Amino acid sequence: MLNILIVDDEPFIRQGISVLIDWEAEGFQIVGEAANGQEAIALLKKGHYDLIIADIRMPVMGGIELLKQTRKQGLSDAIFVILSGHYEFEYAKEAIRYQCADYILKPVMQDELIGLLRKVSAEYAESRKAEKQEELRDRAMLDRHLSSVLLGKFDEINLDYVRSHLETGAHLRYINIQLDMNDDRVRKADEKTKRRMQRRLYGHLCRIMEKNSRYIIFDVNKYEDCLDVGFVFSEHLAYEQSMSEKQYLEWFADKATGIEYGITVQAGCQVSSIEKLSDSFRSANIAKLMNNYSDGGLSLIGENDRSDRQNAEFCCGEQKRSMDDLISSIERGDRQEIEQSVDELYRLISDSNMDYQSIELNMNYIMFRLLHLAAARDPNINQEEIVGYLIENTFDKGLSRGSKQHFLDFCLQYTEYIEQLNTPASINVITKVEREIRESYMQNISLKSLSEKYFINSAYLGQLFKKQYGIYFKDYLNAQRISAAADMLLGTDKRVYEISEAVGYQSLDYFISKFVAAKGHTPTQYRKRYARRSAGND
Repeated sequence: MLNILIVDDEPFIRQGISVLIDWEAEGFQIVGEAANGQEAIALLKKGHYDLIIADIRMPVMGGIELLKQTRKQGLSDAIFVILSGHYEFEYAKEAIRYQCADYILKPVMQDELIGLLRKVSAEYAESRKAEKQEELRDRAMLDRHLSSVLLGKFDEINLDYVRSHLETGAHLRYINIQLDMNDDRVRKADEKTKRRMQRRLYGHLCRIMEKNSRYIIFDVNKYEDCLDVGFVFSEHLAYEQSMSEKQYLEWFADKATGIEYGITVQAGCQVSSIEKLSDSFRSANIAKLMNNYSDGGLSLIGENDRSDRQNAEFCCGEQKRSMDDLISSIERGDRQEIEQSVDELYRLISDSNMDYQSIELNMNYIMFRLLHLAAARDPNINQEEIVGYLIENTFDKGLSRGSKQHFLDFCLQYTEYIEQLNTPASINVITKVEREIRESYMQNISLKSLSEKYFINSAYLGQLFKKQYGIYFKDYLNAQRISAAADMLLGTDKRVYEISEAVGYQSLDYFISKFVAAKGHTPTQYRKRYARRSAGND
């Protein structure tokens, strides 16, 4: 409903207009009446009106002066309609100059008023549509500039735009919110459904933030398997609600979970300026990746709030020097020093009786530095894909419990990866790997075994394969196996479990789930359906 204010010094005129038509049927409601322009201005300061119908001549303040003051003082952008007992050309010109929509002669006729309202309604709808489009354009532009800042690929234009649209104080933090892939409702959904879930999460968070929804950004990482929404926290948001930073972020996390499927929330380190926001973004992603191999991952807020410097350098003395020595030896590729540094680091951790959370924070710092190493070698590196792969294949829960061997293995493998970033593998190797998949898909082959065979780091091999074929190694392998299985279902009498084994699957259930995902039918259904078609064609 659009709100109407009627301004006329004659009560019977106001009453006559209010009963002249069915206002609600036209999408309007009369929510205010005034006897002169001065009374109307008092009402405009208190409430919102979409249409003002005002008499041209009234005591104290007439309709034209009311129109002037409303526009000059910026009291309302409501549509104005002036009423007059007779046509006065000079008044009409002045009314038009102050954006008056129409000039109606008394007595007001029903048909004329209905026509006016429908015209106003159409103009209002068109105006709202234009405003919405402009708002979407502004939002898309802000997201683009903010994404550049978060990814650390920004210039002064990006910074100026973000500063002009967001209030950024001395304390900022990036918060990552993502669909929880451990939730069956998410994990078992197809890609379109997952993206709809991600979009609903974005809308849910925008509603939580209300007028501050511009601090929410959609799909920051933009990776195929990443269903995230970002939140840029600024200290003034907490001040507005008379909360501390910790209280506000706990409030936000609690509200964020009020959606029908699971999500995970990770907070990046606190930083002191918009230029450093990319550090907080990276540390939030590290916290998310760390969550893949540790029990429960990092908490939303640590027990002690830290500045950006403390987050980056939360330990001091021998432990800090030991970690920096380890990073330096990885960068140089000195394997002997890497082993010595790992020995020293674990000795210091053991001697200090460090608790589980502190060990995780140490690993967070090391991961943060290692990501910087890779980014320095290759600015186009897909950090989440590479580090996620390394964590999945090299780390296990023993690492955060103090397993020195697992950590040493990881450091040595990462050293190989860093070295090979500067030595692009021959396209020949990728071609050989792809041919081996086609010829040996039925065997127990893996990215790790092929990387060892061709003397190339497995993470780097996976990245090269994805760049060359536009698909992950494991997905390409699965596609080959499923294609071969489909041919065998239609071309042989082998049983399903025999076909599963023949194409390289060790688990029948896993084979069936992959087949259904690819073909939309179970192997048995597929055989019955397409075998009949083949027979019919014969």
